[in-house]
Amino acid sequence: MKKIELFGRRLTIGFEKKEKVKKETKDMELSTREVVNEKVVYLILILVLTVVSANTYLFSGYLKLGDVARRDVIAPTDIVYNDRDAKERIVSDILANSQKEYISIENVEEETVKKINIFFEQIKRNKKIDLNLAYQRINNELNIEIPSEVFIYLFEKPNDELDNIKDKYLKDIKTLYKQGVKKDGNLLRLNNIFEVIEDLDFYEESFIRAFIKPNYILDSEKTEELLNEKIEQIKNVSVRIKAGSVILKKGEVVSESKVVILKNAGLYGKTGKIVKFMGTLIYLFILSVIFKNICTKFMFNEIRKKNYYSAIMLSMAVGIISSRVIDPNWKYILPIETVFILLGILINIKTSLIIGGFLILYAIPLNGFSVEYLVIEILSLIVSLYLVTKIKNRTNIINTGIYIGMTKVFIVLTMAVSLNMEFIDSLIKSGVLFLSGTFTGMLTIALLPYFERTFNILTDIKLLELGDLSQPLLRRLSVSAPGTFHHSMMVATLSEQATEAIGGNHVLARVASYYHDIGKMKRPQFYVENQADGVNPHNNLSSTLSTLIITSHTKDGDEMGREYNLPKEIRDIMYEHQGTTLLAYFYNKAKQSNPYLEESDFRYSGPKPKSKESAVIMLADSIEAAVRSLDEKTPVTIERMLRKIIGSKIEEQQLSDADLTFKEIEIIIQSFIKVLMSIHHVRIKYPGQK
Repeated sequence: MKKIELFGRRLTIGFEKKEKVKKETKDMELSTREVVNEKVVYLILILVLTVVSANTYLFSGYLKLGDVARRDVIAPTDIVYNDRDAKERIVSDILANSQKEYISIENVEEETVKKINIFFEQIKRNKKIDLNLAYQRINNELNIEIPSEVFIYLFEKPNDELDNIKDKYLKDIKTLYKQGVKKDGNLLRLNNIFEVIEDLDFYEESFIRAFIKPNYILDSEKTEELLNEKIEQIKNVSVRIKAGSVILKKGEVVSESKVVILKNAGLYGKTGKIVKFMGTLIYLFILSVIFKNICTKFMFNEIRKKNYYSAIMLSMAVGIISSRVIDPNWKYILPIETVFILLGILINIKTSLIIGGFLILYAIPLNGFSVEYLVIEILSLIVSLYLVTKIKNRTNIINTGIYIGMTKVFIVLTMAVSLNMEFIDSLIKSGVLFLSGTFTGMLTIALLPYFERTFNILTDIKLLELGDLSQPLLRRLSVSAPGTFHHSMMVATLSEQATEAIGGNHVLARVASYYHDIGKMKRPQFYVENQADGVNPHNNLSSTLSTLIITSHTKDGDEMGREYNLPKEIRDIMYEHQGTTLLAYFYNKAKQSNPYLEESDFRYSGPKPKSKESAVIMLADSIEAAVRSLDEKTPVTIERMLRKIIGSKIEEQQLSDADLTFKEIEIIIQSFIKVLMSIHHVRIKYPGQK
């Protein structure tokens, strides 16, 4: 390093190898990335170990068909499955009891009666010839195969008795046709209808079977179509077993019906348990890889900050452990949305979306991979994130919880209607979910102040509360130092507009501006804006003492801020808004009597602004006071003054740590000009006004 003094100015020149600077920067970036990766791994370990610990029951013994349970077997999660056997039994009943469709055939009865009459006439006519010859002749002529014993029985009857037999047979045949003689494929259904015939003997039954023809034939296509329609209307028989229910009692034998339940619960046999455990591990591995990549890519800055990371880790740990230890029957009352709202308020919506989404996905195995749970919680997360953007004060949080509860009720009732779920169960679940939402708002309000203080996170809600001008410290400022109070309001207006224009936290800029000069309350008369009577006490003090008094307002402000529990971000701006600026008036005045004075003794202690908000407040603070001193406030004079002041700040490297670009500085200048011209616009003179 080389120091050169020229015309009273000290110039420091340093040389470093470019490669070395690049290497150090690269090493620092790698180190930071490694730290972030390590932090994400810690998060994943907490989540994975918690979920895996809930699956230890899979190693507690193996059951198979015929085994005797040595202890009560409890359902680890809600079990919902389709009972295929029950559905098949219903289908079988329909097939057995359903009516079939037949096609009616006309003139069958008449043709059969005619053929029987011919048969009996032929017997009478052929009685004189040989029995066997008559049997062959009649069978061939009528194209029938009447049993020989029946033919012999009738052939040997006398004619008068034969007529009586014919009359009975015809009467019984007509009775059968009235009942309906049905044929299913190759099967002629007669056994059931024979029951209506009185005094039915072997000969008559055999005779009827030989002559009778069906008058109804099965319509296979229509019957099958109707059966298919009935079968399609049969819904799956859904069986639900609640978590904590006893599947098998101690000493009970594992039956086939219990095997179905055990398989669906992943508790049947060694293979089933291993498959379920390995499936859970694979799911967690894939989920963890995705989680790590998303966190390091989209949440790098949030995880890098210690306070943000601590809030994220605590929220996720409490959320997943609560899901692990709560009774599965009460899983829906768990106010998991508290995590979503807290992170949305404490950090940002992006963090809440990522952490909330993955918290739900990690909790899925703890809830038996329930699709219902996944749908309810994902939709609740989306609604929660939308509502968080509308929160302006703590009262809104209670309303947010109520709206979340109402959303959950709507989701459950919609699912119940669309999926034909049991109405009473859905109604009870809706009540539980509404209570969960209400409890979410109450719990968030209770936890938020502790998170803000414990992790030193400044939220917009806290800022809005501090921005209330009725706050004790601001009321005290307005009374003790009214000039400083008015100056702070002007700085707040300038800072808020400019910060919003460059995409910074305009709420922080406005509220920090209110408090940035509260240290002046300790000795208000030493600051020109509060000297209403024109008396300047610095005229009677040495320049060194005046400098000490003026520069002490940053330290005094920090002490007051601590006393009133102001956030660190605001107290930091109290120091940073002056940076290491030189009090040129007192320095030059003192140098007249002592040219060897150190310039550093007349500078603020710093540090320089480290954020955009702090840098904007520094510029607004300097510009507001300077513009008030202008005699002619026109756009040209104001812009000239602005550029001169901002140029001097850049030249003195007061903005070097604030990460402001030249484009952003130009936006700030234009914003300042617009606001100042609105404040100091030319007023119309009314008649009689001088």
